[in-house]
Amino acid sequence: MGIFGKKIVTTTLLASSLALSAGMALAEDGKRIAFFVSDLSNVFHQSQAAAAEKYAMEQYGAKVVVFDGQADSAVMTQNVDQVVAGGFDAASLHIWDAEAAAPGVMDALDEGIVMTSFFSPITDTGIPTARSDEASVSFEMGAQMAKAWKDAHPDKPIVMVQLGWPNHTEVNSGRTAPFVEGVLSVDPSAENLGALDSSKGQEAAKQIIVDLLTQRPEVNLIYSEASNLTVGTMAGLSQLGRGKFKDGKPLTEIVASVDFDAVEIDQVFDPDSSLKVSMGLPPLETAQGRIDLIMDVLEGKVAPKSDTAEEFFYKAYTISDWTMEKADAQKWLDSQFGS
Repeated sequence: MGIFGKKIVTTTLLASSLALSAGMALAEDGKRIAFFVSDLSNVFHQSQAAAAEKYAMEQYGAKVVVFDGQADSAVMTQNVDQVVAGGFDAASLHIWDAEAAAPGVMDALDEGIVMTSFFSPITDTGIPTARSDEASVSFEMGAQMAKAWKDAHPDKPIVMVQLGWPNHTEVNSGRTAPFVEGVLSVDPSAENLGALDSSKGQEAAKQIIVDLLTQRPEVNLIYSEASNLTVGTMAGLSQLGRGKFKDGKPLTEIVASVDFDAVEIDQVFDPDSSLKVSMGLPPLETAQGRIDLIMDVLEGKVAPKSDTAEEFFYKAYTISDWTMEKADAQKWLDSQFGS
């Protein structure tokens, strides 16, 4: 899965006195940080951007400028050029087309600008990368779903599928592969139909589910690898008369999602819905981790580049109807998103 030997970094909402002291030393320089998000219309990225602005100023005296990728890889690449042009001291990138962005990253490094990445390493630039610990949650969700299915239907073999980005390295290592391993840890005989390309979004996911289940109605574990895809997945299941639980047991399938939010909470904790678990990605802790990584490079604690990019993993959460009360899930949403 590519997660062994990784660096797990735990962040907290209250900065330690050590971080505060180090931050005050940097504050004298008034660092300017370019903070990239892939799509500012997404509530996770809205909250992450606001948290980065607040945290960087309070803890390090640094000013964050948010760059919106507008869910467009060309815009994200163009934004990289603004790092040098804008006189920034550092940047935390979120890039979809790493190859296109690499020359701009190298130009910034040549100018002495600290460059880091979020979610995906930028080709062979070797800049440090901040990631969420998605693999642990994906594994746990797969194991929980497999156990729940076997408890409810011990005589019905598990047939699983994933909807997402089959050719995306980090999606595979953080979501697809560990989910499959989680299922297989409970039932080594489970059949895996693999990851289906749902990169075109919600409507594509809906049609994929309808087509797949028309041909393979025995599919019973579905990992929908982003919240917008899950909207389409659940709509497709509904169109087929599926997507239901009864008396705490799945009738036809169990669904997992990513990007737990205020929309998903009602479905996950609805006793009649087959969406039962979702990965909670915390915008506050993620933003803090991205800013801390930049400061660690500035302070010489982390190399500005390596032969292979160092990856630093920050906490993600398993939001599950089987292991969490709805009230606790609501508290988590309130703390992270101000829901």
